Amino acid sequence: MTFSAVHPDEAERLALLHSTHLLQAQGSESAQAFQALARMLSRLLQVPTTAINLIDSHRVQALARTGLNLPPLARSDAPCTHLLQTPQPVCVRDLRDDSRFQHLAANTALQGMVAYAGVPLWVDGQVLGTVCAFDAQARDWSDEALAHLQDVATAASAMLLGAVTAHRAQHAEERVRTASLAGSDWLWETDVNGQLTWVSAGLLQHTGLEPETEIGMKVTSVISPRDDDTRASWDSYQQARARHAPFQDLIADRNTPRGRITVSISGTPILDAQGECQGYRGASRDITRQLSAEQAARRADQLLRKAIETFHMSVVITDREGMIVLANRHWRQSMGAAYEPGQKHWPSILRQLTLSGDYPEAVGREEEFLHWRLGLHHQDRAHEIRFRDRWLLVRDETLDDGSTVHFAMDVTQTRENAELLTTQRQALHDSEARLSAVLRALPDLWFVIDADDRYVDGHMDHPQLLGEMPKMIGQLMGAHLPDDIGQRQRDAVALARASGQPRTLNYDLRGHDQVLRHFEARITPMPAGQLLYLTADITERKNAAEKLRVSEELYRSVAATISDGLIIIDLDGRVVALNPAACRILGLPAGLPSLNEAVGSAFDLLEDDLVTPLPRERWPLSETMRTGLRVTDRVVPARRADHEIVWLQMSANLIRVDRDTPPFAAMATFRDITRERLTVQDLALSEERWKFALEGAGDGVWDWDMPSGCMYYSTRWKQMLGYEDHEITDTPEEYFLRVHPEDRDAVAHSTMRFVTESVGVQQVEFRLRHRQGHYLHILSRGKVVSHSRDGKPLRVVGTHSDISVLKQAEQAERQREFAEAASAAKSEFLSRMSHEIRTPLNAITGFAQLMRLQMGQGSGDNPLRNYIEQILHAGRHLSGLVNDVLDLQQVEAGIVKLKPEPITLADELVQCLSMLLPMAEQREISMSSYIEPDATVLADRQRLRQVLMNIGSNAIKYNRDGGSVVVRAERQADDTVLLSLQDTGTGMTAAQLARLYQPFERLGRETSSVAGTGLGLIITRSLVESMGGHMDIVSQPGAGTRVSVTLPGAHTVGPQDEVAELRETPAAVTPEDGSPDWMTVPATPMSASADLPALRVLYVEDNRINALLFAEALRPYAEIALDIAEDGDIAMSMARENPPHVLVLDAHLPGMSGFEVLEAMRQLPPLADAPAFMCSADAMPEDLARAKQAGFTGYWTKPIDIVAVTTELCRLAQTLPRVAHNATP
Repeated sequence: MTFSAVHPDEAERLALLHSTHLLQAQGSESAQAFQALARMLSRLLQVPTTAINLIDSHRVQALARTGLNLPPLARSDAPCTHLLQTPQPVCVRDLRDDSRFQHLAANTALQGMVAYAGVPLWVDGQVLGTVCAFDAQARDWSDEALAHLQDVATAASAMLLGAVTAHRAQHAEERVRTASLAGSDWLWETDVNGQLTWVSAGLLQHTGLEPETEIGMKVTSVISPRDDDTRASWDSYQQARARHAPFQDLIADRNTPRGRITVSISGTPILDAQGECQGYRGASRDITRQLSAEQAARRADQLLRKAIETFHMSVVITDREGMIVLANRHWRQSMGAAYEPGQKHWPSILRQLTLSGDYPEAVGREEEFLHWRLGLHHQDRAHEIRFRDRWLLVRDETLDDGSTVHFAMDVTQTRENAELLTTQRQALHDSEARLSAVLRALPDLWFVIDADDRYVDGHMDHPQLLGEMPKMIGQLMGAHLPDDIGQRQRDAVALARASGQPRTLNYDLRGHDQVLRHFEARITPMPAGQLLYLTADITERKNAAEKLRVSEELYRSVAATISDGLIIIDLDGRVVALNPAACRILGLPAGLPSLNEAVGSAFDLLEDDLVTPLPRERWPLSETMRTGLRVTDRVVPARRADHEIVWLQMSANLIRVDRDTPPFAAMATFRDITRERLTVQDLALSEERWKFALEGAGDGVWDWDMPSGCMYYSTRWKQMLGYEDHEITDTPEEYFLRVHPEDRDAVAHSTMRFVTESVGVQQVEFRLRHRQGHYLHILSRGKVVSHSRDGKPLRVVGTHSDISVLKQAEQAERQREFAEAASAAKSEFLSRMSHEIRTPLNAITGFAQLMRLQMGQGSGDNPLRNYIEQILHAGRHLSGLVNDVLDLQQVEAGIVKLKPEPITLADELVQCLSMLLPMAEQREISMSSYIEPDATVLADRQRLRQVLMNIGSNAIKYNRDGGSVVVRAERQADDTVLLSLQDTGTGMTAAQLARLYQPFERLGRETSSVAGTGLGLIITRSLVESMGGHMDIVSQPGAGTRVSVTLPGAHTVGPQDEVAELRETPAAVTPEDGSPDWMTVPATPMSASADLPALRVLYVEDNRINALLFAEALRPYAEIALDIAEDGDIAMSMARENPPHVLVLDAHLPGMSGFEVLEAMRQLPPLADAPAFMCSADAMPEDLARAKQAGFTGYWTKPIDIVAVTTELCRLAQTLPRVAHNATP
């Protein structure tokens, strides 16, 4: 026990003492227990008097005693009081000689007591008393006596603490009972099945039900879920019960004599010492009224919120602290991207908007604006402010509870309407002024006529005016003109006024020169019954129109007779003319009501894909009008009115009256060239297909005219051989002389078949010489396409296909299959080599281990011990060499299976350095590390440890005595981790570094005392690269070596599973070469016990030497009984007769394999779950994986580690009474 100092507050100690109630507990069961402790202490110490005392404020009272009948003593008269000031054990040989206790010699109650020993009695951090012993003779108290005193004091303290705890629990229970009656809750308790085992008395008060009526009922039969928004609490409760987790605020209904009520229930699980759930404790409360009130409040709140959401103005409600309680949709939308759901502080939002410039009027005076805006609730009126590009009418109202409602209405449109009205009025005024100015600037004669047909205004000095304008004001319209003309003017004015629409009037009138001229007047109604009379002299235009009419008649007669289509449009894009041929070509019917409508929508010019309409600006007519350039014979596709596609050849040009005048229209002529186009396309398509077929296939074509002896070679045929088109003549020799000598007979035979058979396609494969000297593999196909009348071939046409790539692929496939076969053979050889080496090596190293164990752990110079050490050292070296060769084979074959995971580099380095420390200490090499805490890599844990152990052991093995090794790990900028090991060894030259990664290369250290195989670094570098990293080695003679490993970094470290599913033989690291040391710690044989059964081990091994080794290894262990069987049949018989506790199986057995033996033994009920170990010389990864899948507990690779094997079996023997199966013979 660990004791703290006595609390200085004596009142706290006395309160704790009185809470035990043991000062008044004489004669109780607890007092009898204390008395038994006192008697036991008297027997143990062999003293006449012992006591268990409690120290009150003024006395020392014996809770239990033996010997003297001591009455309660004053604190000053008792030696025990000293322990309050110095709470440590006190031993006094003679009270009479000790100055601390000489004043007690006169105490008659203690007469005859000379020696004293006491220890404090601690309870809950306080010294409540002592456990002491008296002897009538002076004596020295031994350590054993003090231990007895301390043990009794510990027991007494525990009993006193139990009394305190019980009193506190009782007091707490009374408080809970009283509180439950006074409160609104009642308490309950259930078992693990949900049955009520206790209900507090508050149930009667709150429901009218007696608590006893609930006992034994299931909770789910008492309450039921509600079909409303509280249903989720029932689902949460069910999930918590399933997980044995606490639950809170389960809302449910239940029936009571007072009617159906709603309750809120919370509970927590009751867990035993093992953490198993034994039931629940909790509380229930009637919330019927509360729930109804809350639901009503929620409904009212929801209605209010919905109403506010529908407002077409922004509404925000804030509390006293300025936090937003409610904000409607209109406000959220108006905020736009500035609205953040997490931001609820109204002043902060206003500040953010102000500083970001959303209030233009606040720019430059932000703080002043914020102070004014936040104080609007003190002003009883609305304000117009600018928010972004809108105008808002804002007002803040403070409510009785201190909250504030912020209103904002968008009045932008209202302001814009007012501004628009002002603008329109000004525009009207300006328009009237401009109209007056325009009228006076017009070259035509105009008048303004009032509602009585009288002149009110007019052109004052127009040359066509027949009269004086000032005199005409107020006169009847037309009064100064001939009667017929005046009457016609007044009739036209009346019609315009009646219809409200403009009218046109044409008439002839002689001017001042008495020449008859043509006039056109336009009469337009104006406000207030007035009219505008505008007249113009159209004499010249009318004469030009007549000339144009005659010209058009001439044009129409010409256009109707030509076969090409013709279309004319004016400069505004309106169709002026379209001849019959154009209607026929475009598929337009004759007699269309609207020429522009028909032409504009009935056909389209198209892109070359014959689907996409050609944009109007790219039509030939549009292009001519835009650029002024002539378009000649452009071919475009068109979709006719009947959706037929035609090809047109179009020309377009501008029309002028003469060269010096601007154009007034544009004309296009076109003809249908669809048939010609299709014919040309068919020919081009046929030619294109032929070219595409040849070019797509990549074949060369040859054409042999046999009578003339000429042979045509296509361009591709020549290119295949590396020649240009002009570099090969049209002779057969160009073909046949390039054939490979070995293939000429096959080509000649194929050629003869053209003459002899002349039917079908002839095919042959051969090689042709390329210009660069190499040969191409050619597949030649040919056919006679023309014969003479007597059947002789006249013309043969064929193709050459380059199949060199195909041939190379076939060769590569054959080489791949050969390489795979060689790799499989290599793996099989290595596996067999490993097995054949490990089997005799198991006997060599195994018996050497036994000899070393039998010789003991002495350190004397024993030649035999040295011989054994040399045997073990050679065995370890050979075993390590086999392991390295197997690892190297896996790396080279690319079959290393990696399980990358985030790994904290610091943890792995600490483990590896601790294993390497004994090796370093032997040579007095110091090791230091500087590792960043966040240096985490993504790697395979097992392979990473292999890498660290290899480079770490090398740094020690090739170092100098008394040297150092510095390990650093730091994260790089590119998210990788750099690990470096710097040693102070002899270093290496550049030539040695160049040979460093050669297999079995030791760099001249083959005969040195440093052990190794020359494969470790090759394997290490390959593993690093397999994990996505790289390794660099820098070294100089005399300057040591620095090994750097860069691995990909990781950000998080997942849970680490340190439990191996298949246990392998544990190994330590020796200071010599880093290989496993089989003799690290020998297992200690246990002494056989009559009541502890021996662990029965059945070892199935056909090799008698291995069986003998196993038997000799287990001979010193009486707690292990070994049976050996040579094959599976014998093993099955022995297992049926006397089922073992543990199975050890060799993989290769006569008849049944070790895997088959295990499968058969698992069928025996006693052996269904028995531990099973594979003991085999097979060490390939697939062997371990197969053993794991077969259900083996562990895997002992030969040569076995005898200490590890015996340690594992001894561990199983120690746990036998708890885990051994119940099958006995």
